[in-house]
Amino acid sequence: MSNTYTAPIVILKQDHGLKRWIWPAVFLFVGLLAPLALPGDKWIRVAALALVYVALASGLNILVGITGLLDLGFIAFFIVGAYTTAIFCTRTFGVDLADNPAALAWVLPLSVVAAIVFAGIAGSIIGYPTLRARGDYLAIMTLAFGEIVRIVSINWTEFTGGAVGIRNIPALTLTGKIVRPLTTYYIVFLIVVILVVALASLIASPVGRAWVAIREDELVASSMGIRTRRYKLLAYVVGASTAGVIGVFFAHMNQFVNPDSFTLEDNFIVLSLVILGGAGTLWGPVTGAVLWIFFQAVAKDIPLIQAHPEFRTGFLALIVVILMILRPGGIISKRLELTRARGRTEAPEGELIVNERDTPVAAGEPVLKVENVKPVFGGLVALEAVTFELRHGEVLGLMGPNGAGKSTLLNAISGVTRATSGTIELGGEQTQSLESSAVSMRGIARTFQTVRLFWDMTVLENLLVGGHSRLAGFAPKFLSPFPFVRKPERATVDEAEEVLAFMDVWDSRDKRASSLDAYQQRRVEIARALMTRPNVLLLDEPAAGLNESETRDLARLIKRIRERGIDVILIEHDMDLLMGVSDRIIVLDHGVIIADGTPAEIRVNPEVLEAYLGSDAK
Repeated sequence: MSNTYTAPIVILKQDHGLKRWIWPAVFLFVGLLAPLALPGDKWIRVAALALVYVALASGLNILVGITGLLDLGFIAFFIVGAYTTAIFCTRTFGVDLADNPAALAWVLPLSVVAAIVFAGIAGSIIGYPTLRARGDYLAIMTLAFGEIVRIVSINWTEFTGGAVGIRNIPALTLTGKIVRPLTTYYIVFLIVVILVVALASLIASPVGRAWVAIREDELVASSMGIRTRRYKLLAYVVGASTAGVIGVFFAHMNQFVNPDSFTLEDNFIVLSLVILGGAGTLWGPVTGAVLWIFFQAVAKDIPLIQAHPEFRTGFLALIVVILMILRPGGIISKRLELTRARGRTEAPEGELIVNERDTPVAAGEPVLKVENVKPVFGGLVALEAVTFELRHGEVLGLMGPNGAGKSTLLNAISGVTRATSGTIELGGEQTQSLESSAVSMRGIARTFQTVRLFWDMTVLENLLVGGHSRLAGFAPKFLSPFPFVRKPERATVDEAEEVLAFMDVWDSRDKRASSLDAYQQRRVEIARALMTRPNVLLLDEPAAGLNESETRDLARLIKRIRERGIDVILIEHDMDLLMGVSDRIIVLDHGVIIADGTPAEIRVNPEVLEAYLGSDAK
């Protein structure tokens, strides 16, 4: 399908309010001045260690908090980074960095790149087989992977030094002089700032919205054109690379690494820091890591903790449990900013943008052909070789008693479920074997029987997910915070506002989806589907739960959508709505089409009357 839309030139209002800069300013201010206020080198080293855990918690937050993937072996990627630089600096290149510290200027960047590559590969290795795993299975697999990496570091003595580890790793210096803890701190602080800025930029982009959409509702995310497996794998790679990079600098801070530096307990500590600070937020993991590392340092001087060191981790577990009861969102509950583009201050006209079809279709010609579709679920035949056509310019109603197979048919058409046999053809291309993300990108959009929005997103962010396929691209480019990266997004924001105005919900664009009433939620769900620029729109009982006035308004909206050149298949139990907007109606009963005709013909069809009213119907 060719794209006929050219984004208009508009003046976008940028959010220059101080509110969005509060947390970054606090982080920079405290980070820059803290070592100058701390009493001695010991506490500066503690602050540097806190920064290491800030990076670790932020990387794990991409998996656990943003994407919703539990990982209990995250420290494995940290190990990869630390051992990579240790091996590079002591056993590679034939350079003795103790005698030639200036060589660190080129060895260190190579170590960082290698750590990103190796940790990314490790993330892919653990990520790929866990793409279909959830819950307990995912936890067990990631936990096992973390232990495998640690055991390898113990037994691969030729490279890792075994239980003794690797020593004589050069400090972060180019002069060979003794390195002050303050210098090390500021180097690590710079690296952590770069990592946090990169992660924040990635989150406030199509990548971050895809991750959050997967966390909230993976099936709907796929129906919006998001390739969920690819993005889950990307989350593993990004999180792993973050841990790998900070592992490099941790090794240079300590000047040695061994397996005792990375224990099973560390996996649970980092996970607890994410939960403690606020999983799924940007600044929660930062807060949790800083508070915990400094608490540990203070606790070492408490007699009870000195006598029972294990109480430190137990105390963290107790805090997390209490916090989950009293404040489930963690210490920081500020929601994520999933886009930095801002729209206009006045409502647009409400133009609906549609794709031009590859092959022009005249009114009345078939645009969607369903032939002998028969989904079977474990021996249960949901539909019996259903065959029909959707013609251009019509609203096709699907009618039938509960359990007739209407929603199953929509699921098969949209790729949510696969038809066991038969074909589904859209614009001359068969789609029955495609995943729902691919079906969406070819021009079929849908809503669901129960409204399924991304509840923690704003209305505008929901619609930007609908436009994901036009914004997706090479992921590393979104790591940049510079404005030129946002140009396509600003155009898509403008388009989203047009669609919201068309659906009469523009005023709600900055509200959280969960705060809307039932009819607003339904209109936003339809608007999100329209943002995919479909040729065919599937509506599954859109009037459910609406009052009479709202139902009449919905009928007008459906007719307006049809007038814009989008063909509609409508499932509805409200007979007045179905008969009023449908040009043609197909009736299903027990998975079989029993009638196909105009609303007037369906009203008097004896088979339809019998299916709804029983065999005694006259």
